[in-house]
Amino acid sequence: MNILFINPPLQNLIQAETPKFVTTDRGYNPPMGLIWLATCINAWTSHKALVLDTQVEGMSYEDVKRKVREINPDVVGMAALTFTLLDSLNLAKAIKEINPCIKIVFGGPHATMFPNETIRQPNVDIVVAGEGEKTFTELIENLHSDEKLRQVSGIYFKNKEGRVIVTPPKPFIQNLDELPMPDRTLTPYKKYYSVLSKANPLTTMVTSRGCPYLCTFCDRPQAGGKTFRARSAKLVVDEMESCKQLGINEILFYDDTWTLNRRRAKEICDEILSRKLEIIWDCRTRVDSVDEELLKLMKKAGCERINFGVESGTVKGLQTVKKGVTIPQIEKAFRLCKEVGMDRLGYFILGLPGETKEEMLETIRFAKKLKPSFCHFTVFTPFPETEVWRDLLSQGNTSVMEAWKKYAENPTTAFDPPTCGLYPKEELFKMCEHAYKSFYFRPRYIWQEVLKVRSVGEFTRKAAAGMKILLSPS
Repeated sequence: MNILFINPPLQNLIQAETPKFVTTDRGYNPPMGLIWLATCINAWTSHKALVLDTQVEGMSYEDVKRKVREINPDVVGMAALTFTLLDSLNLAKAIKEINPCIKIVFGGPHATMFPNETIRQPNVDIVVAGEGEKTFTELIENLHSDEKLRQVSGIYFKNKEGRVIVTPPKPFIQNLDELPMPDRTLTPYKKYYSVLSKANPLTTMVTSRGCPYLCTFCDRPQAGGKTFRARSAKLVVDEMESCKQLGINEILFYDDTWTLNRRRAKEICDEILSRKLEIIWDCRTRVDSVDEELLKLMKKAGCERINFGVESGTVKGLQTVKKGVTIPQIEKAFRLCKEVGMDRLGYFILGLPGETKEEMLETIRFAKKLKPSFCHFTVFTPFPETEVWRDLLSQGNTSVMEAWKKYAENPTTAFDPPTCGLYPKEELFKMCEHAYKSFYFRPRYIWQEVLKVRSVGEFTRKAAAGMKILLSPS
């Protein structure tokens, strides 16, 4: 069989947490989830899997239709992300019009969160709930028979009579070393870039799954579980080395907390240094998971930036989200990164439950006080199955649940993801826009960034990003 994984064109993106100017033209990251699925099928079965990233290729729906006719796949797989769901559904409809016999399989965060609602969408034949590498491979091998499909755990499917069949959930993959190295040549890997990157082209890597922390706003534990699972240091650096050989110059580690296992983090750095592998990389982690010794080693091994989830600049805000860190810990982590010569990016949330305007302004002031290289501000959104979402339900606030459920059942462009702060969403977005302008348009910050520019291309990208912020509605 031929299996085609598609990253669909973005025409109906739902804006939730950030102003539109933040999400447009910021670059393209490879669809690593689809790439990993295709790699597993090609490595573990006799079937052939391809990946079509329509976004980085700049393809229209007509372009995609022509490509589907050319490849003539038996199965098309797509990631169902909540805010791009409409585009996935529209593409599924277009593919069924080409050939109604093509099986459409949805997976990803939205499909995992709302499997019953997703399988009942027109043109969706199968839903993979949870991690897809083993599940998708098994369903491909058993696709010829409803009875065989019943033996594949972790799926929802429509049988020949149109009735929805649900199989038992599949446990998380415990040994991530079992998975093959993702084949990045399945997509045009040299086209991926970021406006923040120092050395395009870039790629992303996920080397661990699962997060044991208790942040009330985070939906990641629903997707990856609370038990930390990680690939071995050797395999991580093998993959980094493979990226370098392809001509990729920068790696963005998308692990939830890259330094959660300090020993493993040091092993990866030591392995990079022992191989004399020269490649730029950055990672995401917590302020209480780094110290001076580790930061110096990471910098020596090529780490140029750490992205910290700060969330709030007030004690009350940190307690509200159960971040489990203190203001002094945040300040120390940013100071140490600066001292060892690393860029720092801080993630901040505005409009937390019960947060006042003055407290939001305090978070913005705190963001500037930390002197990070970059800041990312978002409006607080109570995502389904997060602790704050469950708290709202227990308090009788069913409107939040109903909004998400209605969208999952009947996705439309009119969906407006709910907030739960003290102020209307319009005011929160204005505060978010104020935060961006207040941070990025300080003369000292602008001059600092100009001095760091290494090329005309980098200057052009940063100037364009700055103009988007400057010209955004106030």
